[in-house]
Amino acid sequence: MIAWDRVAVDSIARRRAVLVVGSGVSRNSVNDNGESPASWDGFLRQCAVEHGNPAYLIDVIARRDYLLGCQLLKTIMGRDKFVERVQAEFQLKRFKPAEIHKNLYELDVAITISPNFDNIYDDYCRQASAGSYVIKTHASTDTISYLNKCDVRLLIKSHGSANDPDDLIFTSEDYSRARTKYSLFYDIIRSLALTHTFIFIGCGVDDPDLRMLFEDIKFTYGRMPLHFMTIPTGEVAPEVLKELSAVMQVKHLAYSPNNGHRELTESLATLVQLVEQRRDALSSARNW
Repeated sequence: MIAWDRVAVDSIARRRAVLVVGSGVSRNSVNDNGESPASWDGFLRQCAVEHGNPAYLIDVIARRDYLLGCQLLKTIMGRDKFVERVQAEFQLKRFKPAEIHKNLYELDVAITISPNFDNIYDDYCRQASAGSYVIKTHASTDTISYLNKCDVRLLIKSHGSANDPDDLIFTSEDYSRARTKYSLFYDIIRSLALTHTFIFIGCGVDDPDLRMLFEDIKFTYGRMPLHFMTIPTGEVAPEVLKELSAVMQVKHLAYSPNNGHRELTESLATLVQLVEQRRDALSSARNW
């Protein structure tokens, strides 16, 4: 089980944490056919097979340069076919929420960020909150107006949604364009990273968007709050994790990947209890 850090628990309890929900969370969902959403790697490899496994594309995927891989794939398929394939994989398969989505929702954080294209967690939040969850994307122009509202729960789709494929950030070209066109959005995320504790759940250490953002902050400001990332034991070499921790100011929280990463779901249920206990203590002492 994950040994949750006191700083992480306290930050969530005080709603000074930003929850970042990655594709590893969506992988817990299944549809009526027993399918789960594809990871970036899985999606690219499926599409590569469908187009004859070009050696240069396989090489890029193997190097985990997913933005470039998507760019190459988009060129091979053409924009319209590529968009159709994205929607077919991430929107139309009717994936159902899993227990892990319930646990994340019950943490009751004020701000959640998700780079996922699918709408699994979005739909769960809408249903569980009776439609009161505010959902924005990197292209929204009014996100900043919701950041300081105590009674608002905000979910930000940082790479867009399969519902609106024209604004997806899926390729290196998309990312470069977005960094310029939606510079205010990235300023918001940068500000949050300097003032809040980020809790990464189901995110990979090789996410190019996150690494670039945190490296920028680290080298620009020198210091920033400690952030936390859950990670399966044995997935990344300890030497690599040590280097990433130094650059990104992220503490890694290990768990066993056995039984379909069941331990992560159970650890999050424990985290919900710890956060509720901490909120009760803060309320009793009026120490908020």
